[in-house]
Amino acid sequence: MKNHIKILLFIFILSCFGVTSQEKDDKLFLTGYVKNLHEFSFVDNLDDLQWTTFLHNRLNFKYTASEEIKVRLEVRNRIYYGDNVKNIAGFSRLIDRDNGVVDLSWNLLDTNVVFNSTIDRALVNYIKGDWDVTLGRQRVNWGMNLTWNPNDIFNTYNFLDFDYEERPGSDAVRIQYYLSDFSKIELAAKKGRSKNDYIIAAMYKFNKWEYDIQLLTGIYQKDWVIGVGWAGNLKNAGFKGEATYFVPYESYYEADNVLSASVSVDYGFKKGLYLNGSILYNSNASESGNLGSLQYANVSAKNLMPYKYSGFLQLAKEFTPIFSGTLNVIYATTNQSVIIMPSLNYSVATNWELNFTGQSFFEFDPYKTLGNTLFVRLRYSF
Repeated sequence: MKNHIKILLFIFILSCFGVTSQEKDDKLFLTGYVKNLHEFSFVDNLDDLQWTTFLHNRLNFKYTASEEIKVRLEVRNRIYYGDNVKNIAGFSRLIDRDNGVVDLSWNLLDTNVVFNSTIDRALVNYIKGDWDVTLGRQRVNWGMNLTWNPNDIFNTYNFLDFDYEERPGSDAVRIQYYLSDFSKIELAAKKGRSKNDYIIAAMYKFNKWEYDIQLLTGIYQKDWVIGVGWAGNLKNAGFKGEATYFVPYESYYEADNVLSASVSVDYGFKKGLYLNGSILYNSNASESGNLGSLQYANVSAKNLMPYKYSGFLQLAKEFTPIFSGTLNVIYATTNQSVIIMPSLNYSVATNWELNFTGQSFFEFDPYKTLGNTLFVRLRYSF
């Protein structure tokens, strides 16, 4: 516990330094946040309540070397203690997972308390004229939809992991060339540590018929990949979609081809009400697995959900400028599976935010409660 207190004190000092450093030097910036998240989990009976606390600090360093060159280093410091640490087999290895070329994740404590430090951004960005080149650990985001992104082949993320807003990064090279204000050509390449963990792809993005359209092709691990995405409007509603097709280049005559596709419609009503609906098709569906385990699942662009058909509905409402609420529901036809995720967000004071989020997992054929989790999070941003 003494080490725990020392770590928190160190993070607080760095947070204070982040505020003062920006006042003294406009080339070096430090921003970030400190979050305390409490997780309460149970299945049917509150007598079996499980409790875990998660302390999370993020440090974002940015150095502007010149008008053309910028350097970024971003670090996650996470402390876990409670029932998940004790009861989930291999919990510390799960937290320590790093799929980059270089392992930049370290468990500094691994007892009844797990303290992990991870560098998830370490990059150099060069911009001049129509060229934008980035080298290092970065997020290559090709997704267009809110929930499921078949086009996001470099940095697929799990929608249930709501607390990781920045999303994972890749050790990659990214080259963008802008043909105009509304079109560009992009080439990106990523390498992981395993033999087949590499992605090389190109994307052409343009605007046509008042739609942003993107076409992509390349190699995704052991597959050839082609994809399309779009974002525009159907009258007053937003209309987005993504589709990616995977063909094994060693056995393309066999029936192992995979299609992952999603379509979404969103609409903003008066008085701060927002509605978003999406459908996902996955031809690679396993139609098996515990729905409750999706919270910790490592998803991929080829397998965003373990079901062939999934639906998503979001209803969001801003009640006041400092208080808002969201209700997310995911439905899958297999076993009539449902995930319900309500959330309330309140701005306590300047830079202080309080959040309540729930996640409940059910199957209705036959009826079964798979798990319930309540998250309570306090966040301070600097």
